[in-house]
Amino acid sequence: MIGNQQEAAPGALAQEPASCTSIHDGMDGMKKRIGKGLLTYRGHAFRRSLLLILIVTTIPTLLIAASSYYIGVRYIEREVERTHKLQLDYTVKQVSDALGHLQVGMNQWTLNPLMSGKLRDIDFKENYSFSKDFFESLTVLNNSNALIDQVYVYLENPPRIISDSQGIHKLEGNGPKPYHELLAVKERLFWRKLQTPEPEGMFVIHKLPVIGEPFGTIMARINEKQLLNLAGYDPGLGGTTFILSREGTLMSRPLYSPAIQKMNEALVSEVDGKPDKSSSFRWSWNDELYVVSTASIPVTGWELVSAVPLSEFLKPIVIVSRLIMMVGFVSLLLVLLSSWYASVRLVQPIHRLLRMLISPAGADQLLVPKDEIQYIEEQWRNLSTESHLLQSRLEEQHSSLRTGFLLQLVQGHLQLLREPEIMQRMEQYGWEPDGKQFVVMVVQLLGFQRLQESFREDEQPLVTFAAVNIIEELTGKDNVTVMNLHDLSVGLFMMFPQEVSPGEVSERLKRMASEIGQSLHRILKMDTVIGLGQTVSAIGRIPIAWEEVQQALRHRKLDEPNQIIDLNEPITEYTESRYPFTLEQDLIHSMFRGLGEESHRLLGEFYLELKAHADRELLLQQGSLKLLGAVQSALMQSDVMQAASLFDWGQLYSELLVLKDSDEMQTWFAGRIMEPLMAELMHHQNDRARELVERTVGMIRMEYPTDISLDLCADRLGISSSSLSKLFLQVTGMYFVDYLTKTRLDRAKELLIGSELKMQEIAIQVGYQPTYFNRIFKKMEGMTPKDFREQHKL
Repeated sequence: MIGNQQEAAPGALAQEPASCTSIHDGMDGMKKRIGKGLLTYRGHAFRRSLLLILIVTTIPTLLIAASSYYIGVRYIEREVERTHKLQLDYTVKQVSDALGHLQVGMNQWTLNPLMSGKLRDIDFKENYSFSKDFFESLTVLNNSNALIDQVYVYLENPPRIISDSQGIHKLEGNGPKPYHELLAVKERLFWRKLQTPEPEGMFVIHKLPVIGEPFGTIMARINEKQLLNLAGYDPGLGGTTFILSREGTLMSRPLYSPAIQKMNEALVSEVDGKPDKSSSFRWSWNDELYVVSTASIPVTGWELVSAVPLSEFLKPIVIVSRLIMMVGFVSLLLVLLSSWYASVRLVQPIHRLLRMLISPAGADQLLVPKDEIQYIEEQWRNLSTESHLLQSRLEEQHSSLRTGFLLQLVQGHLQLLREPEIMQRMEQYGWEPDGKQFVVMVVQLLGFQRLQESFREDEQPLVTFAAVNIIEELTGKDNVTVMNLHDLSVGLFMMFPQEVSPGEVSERLKRMASEIGQSLHRILKMDTVIGLGQTVSAIGRIPIAWEEVQQALRHRKLDEPNQIIDLNEPITEYTESRYPFTLEQDLIHSMFRGLGEESHRLLGEFYLELKAHADRELLLQQGSLKLLGAVQSALMQSDVMQAASLFDWGQLYSELLVLKDSDEMQTWFAGRIMEPLMAELMHHQNDRARELVERTVGMIRMEYPTDISLDLCADRLGISSSSLSKLFLQVTGMYFVDYLTKTRLDRAKELLIGSELKMQEIAIQVGYQPTYFNRIFKKMEGMTPKDFREQHKL
């Protein structure tokens, strides 16, 4: 059909001069009739456009203004109140659940054997083991809940307050009285505000023991800032949120600014005057309208009060809606005039199109269509169809489309098409496949790592593009189609007549491949491996031949810089490589120990050994995959499970499979596996080291009067004494013995200044023999203990 149109074109051109006069006469007649002016011609398009503009411009404006003002404001008010109440109920549930969880935790801790009757007359100095466990339990309890600020234990006989941070504090005089009153409370677990100097605040209190005559209490002070955060207080959002105790007093007063405190006090008075405290109401303060909601916290009986400003929600709606109404009424008159003018302007393009498309029947008669738009659409569709036919003819000759079609063919995306259909497509793209035999070739560039000084890693497509240009220059006379595969590889597609023998085809391909390999090596300074596919006579066999070439490239020899692998010849057999298991184990062990330089050295030796016994790329890839699997297995068996989440193992295996030589694989393994893994392991070891040293320091501070030693601490922690000594020096900057000596001498100084004990008694209390105590004190302080006491008493 296209060919017929092209053949008819000269005739049409020949007839054009004969008809020019009549066409111009018809156009003159059309101008006489249509060109009377826009004000005299009114068709269907004009009436429809005028009506549509009036509807679009007037009615929606009025409806939007009225609905936004009369409906939107009231709806938003109701929704703000309802949402605020729902949010407050949800917040109360959260606070209640958190406080209930705290009560349950207190009940559980009072059942701890350490909180039993043993505490009634316990002597913490005499019972070291019990004291250690007891203070560790207080520390755990103190950190068990985010609402707990500090945990205290009060013991009646003798009166004393105990905490993990301040130790044991004896109460004298009227000091025990507030705590003694707690024992007279009827409930075993209750909430109470304490006004004692220390501790002070809101507490959840549980008597000790659980059953029987109470001899003490365990008291957890509430972190009131955390409680307010849980209750949803945010000073940046406006409004306020606060909690009233059972006595009606404000909690957490110091946490509010003075302005908010004043607002809270006024709101407390307003809430107290409401008979139904569970409902929401509106409240005005400082010319601001607030929505106030209250709710009771079931666990403690406290009242949660929240107020949000309503005016901020309503102000934009009121302003905008009023503005819309004003603009709507004012612009109504303007719309009527502008709609008529806009309709006239819209009809102008239709007039111009009609002048171009309507053909007059004669010099004095003009046929005007009933529906202008429909007529223009029909004419445009006809012109568009002809334009697409011409455009597709031009695009079929474009080289990029030829290459895209060929890529789809070799990659097997056209397998659903039959042989004649593919041949027809190839003929459309300019090939002549009839009576031909087909060959594919793949050129793989190697050694990109050596070009890192000239090219970045992301510039591989640039190098591939340069290789494509070189190959096109070399094969321009041989009718070869070159495909850019963008991954340092280039594909070639060639056709030979059926009369050419397979031997001659193979000889031509080898000469071409040799010339391509030498040119790329000379210009780009890169090695190549070129795969020559088998000659096929059916187009449907091309994807199979392509895949065979891709697989054959993996059988290249690593020690040959430029190779040609011809699939028309049998591939040389090769022996199985020898895998360096010893170096693998040494490498993994070094990585898990965090030895960076040693690990990089062993990685290099591993690939040198692997490359020495693996003469093919396939064997080199298999060895690298085995090493990656060994690292994954070792990591899964270790106790550092969080390090396993550093890697997407499926992605790692995919990345490793596309690497071609040992240098790329070694660089990839060091950057993607070794360095992130050792960094994570080092972080884990540092956390473990700090934990061990902190526990050692705790032992020294608790047991410095005894014969404590580095070996004893190491044995308790389950590590060697040499390892503990290195960790202690690394974290504290001091040796174990120096830290122990400093701790003992600091205590000795306190006793020398604050007591009248004899030198022998002080020496024994800090863990020294009297004679050695004098020597070590003078060595470290530059004076004897006696001189130190006399100097500081003066």
